[in-house]
Amino acid sequence: MEKIGHARIDDRLIHGQIVAAWLSVLRSSTIVVADDKAAADPLQKMLLEMACPPGVALKLLSVAEAAAWLNSPQANRAKTLVILRDVTAALALVDSGVSLEEINVGNVSANPKKTKYSKSVWLDQTDIDNFAKLKERGIYLEVRVVPNEKGAELFSLIN
Repeated sequence: MEKIGHARIDDRLIHGQIVAAWLSVLRSSTIVVADDKAAADPLQKMLLEMACPPGVALKLLSVAEAAAWLNSPQANRAKTLVILRDVTAALALVDSGVSLEEINVGNVSANPKKTKYSKSVWLDQTDIDNFAKLKERGIYLEVRVVPNEKGAELFSLIN
């Protein structure tokens, strides 16, 4: 099965950096937002549809639905950008059989209960434990906000 074009954790889901920077570099024809909360919220669904650029298909799915679609024969995995709200969703996607070689950790928003590890990544111990589970499965975790920025391996920032 072909690998997924790009997987990104970004709690903002679809926004200007995705549309202006990532899509132009990745040339993705489909965005899969794998998020239980957004998939169940008609208002958020409408806003994400409006944010998705013309010519790019949007699949706003629960994590389980996204896993089923990504593992199906009709998925053009190489041309797909998968966006996840958080590491919990990423771990659930992988636990559902989706094979990922790398996850771009783009944005985990500031929170007073979390520690800042980069300009855009704030984590608590649960997040770190879940990222460690992904790393143990051989998934490379790269912190990078935009494509032209130099990335850093997540645990090199944590340790």
